[in-house]
Amino acid sequence: MNENTQKIRPTLVEMKGGDTATFPIARLKSVRTQASELGAIYNRQFTTKTNRAAQTIEVRRMA
Repeated sequence: MNENTQKIRPTLVEMKGGDTATFPIARLKSVRTQASELGAIYNRQFTTKTNRAAQTIEVRRMA
């Protein structure tokens, strides 16, 4: 479970259009907050999708 050690902010900043990153659902609030904040700062658009069965949240950077 190396996903627990994956840093949210650096991962989202490095993403290119169409890239996706997956995080544990326990980090849901932090992931959504960072995606919203970084989208505003860097004029980027992110979408999030939760997978309750897999207990993950996926972030995708739109082109």
